[in-house]
Amino acid sequence: MHSYKTTVYACYLGSITQAALINLTPVLFAVLLREYGLNYGALGFLVLTNFVTQVGADVAFSKAVDRHGFRPFVLGAGVLSLVGLGVFAAAPLLFPAHPLVGFFGGTVIFSGAGGLLELLLSPIVDALPGEEKTRAMALLHSMYCWGQAGTVLVTTAALALGVPWQAVVLGWMLLPAADLVLFLRAPLNHKPPEETLPIRGLARQRVFWLALGAIVFGAAAEVTMSQYISSFLDLGLGIPKLIGDVAGMCGFALMMGLGRTLLGLWGDRWDLPRVLGASALLAAGCYLAAAALPAAAVVACAATGLFVAGLWPGTLVVASRKMPLAGASMFALLSAGGDLGASLGGWLTGVGADALLAAGFSQQTALRAAVGAAALFPLGAWLFYRRLRKQEQ
Repeated sequence: MHSYKTTVYACYLGSITQAALINLTPVLFAVLLREYGLNYGALGFLVLTNFVTQVGADVAFSKAVDRHGFRPFVLGAGVLSLVGLGVFAAAPLLFPAHPLVGFFGGTVIFSGAGGLLELLLSPIVDALPGEEKTRAMALLHSMYCWGQAGTVLVTTAALALGVPWQAVVLGWMLLPAADLVLFLRAPLNHKPPEETLPIRGLARQRVFWLALGAIVFGAAAEVTMSQYISSFLDLGLGIPKLIGDVAGMCGFALMMGLGRTLLGLWGDRWDLPRVLGASALLAAGCYLAAAALPAAAVVACAATGLFVAGLWPGTLVVASRKMPLAGASMFALLSAGGDLGASLGGWLTGVGADALLAAGFSQQTALRAAVGAAALFPLGAWLFYRRLRKQEQ
């Protein structure tokens, strides 16, 4: 494991880079609205483009990675990151009449890089020699949390200090550039295609479908709360936005980072399906407490981050333990399932709130009921972890 330190550090930096690629554009929304006259629909389209491109990259390249190895694709991700961020920053110069075209093109390119990183980093860590994969995997995913927080804080501070947004975007190119250098020299293990379980073989594994269900519901539990904390505390409970954003949103991110770090430090000693199942139940309790107990809502929202922290990376670890012959295809399909759960969770919660508003309920009642109903997501994950534990026994 010691000779693979460069590999581990490259993966950690790759996870931070992925977080920057995904979270940078939303932080720039206000600037792009003000300077280029874009509307919310156009900005929402950029977010959708980011998500769709990532899922497409997950699925499209999984077989090729199994066949040709990690290195050409992880180096390609670094190059695409640099090109995509460069095109995004230069969009007003390249397309002065229609800068949205450049924003869209840059988003497609760097989102493809983000999708490749999502596909590659987990199996690269899983292929490391030694018995500390649980720790490395959880810490890998904790780096995403710290990267997300860092992207928001650094970008916001730079813009507040008057740094042009183009310079901020170009500044973030330092991350993929450094990661590209690390991966050029990092040793990478790779299972030959004949030694990996093909997709058809995965489909015959009951544990694969259980892991897929767990990660769909677990991702929905994680992302739904993170998406709705701000509006729920502000509009649903009347808590001042500054308090809700700092204590609720930042508290959630910090607790999730802490949870993944704890999983990394001690997860290899735990009965993971049991711990993840208990975490899912506690997350459901936090959802219900946030909806039903306004006095405890901020704490409940933040605490949710701790309990959902391990659901995504922990499921990947459980799946790789139970299917050691699975290659990048398994991680690609599970990651795509997580992306699906993340998108569906927030969408269904919004649909539920809109339906209650249309039925004549107040905004506070609609949001509280929708968040309370979202407790079904971690409860669904708990059911799958329970089945996974029985499978293990």
